Amino acid sequence: GLAGGYQTVVGGAGYVGDANVVLGGSVYDSAALAASQVQYAADAQGLYQDPNPHIIRRPNPTGVQTYTQNVRVQFLQPPPVPPPGPLIIKEVRPPQPPLPPPLRLR
Repeated sequence: GLAGGYQTVVGGAGYVGDANVVLGGSVYDSAALAASQVQYAADAQGLYQDPNPHIIRRPNPTGVQTYTQNVRVQFLQPPPVPPPGPLIIKEVRPPQPPLPPPLRLR
């Protein structure tokens, strides 16, 4: 239902205050609820996972919210290629084969 402009989508477990708790329009003593409190499992970050969360959605008074995003696009050019340096051609010869053994005539 609507309560103060808010619409309740899913009912929750209620909130335990200092004195009394209102659940579904009825008032209960918090001491009686303390014995029947639900223990929720916690995840790795220590956040409690409520299996039946209380979700409240408020309608936007101005209608649908439209977001605008300013985007600037720049087409960047790469730096100019430097002029080529002097072309050096070096001849590399294969190593010389070893000298043949001396020829002996008898």
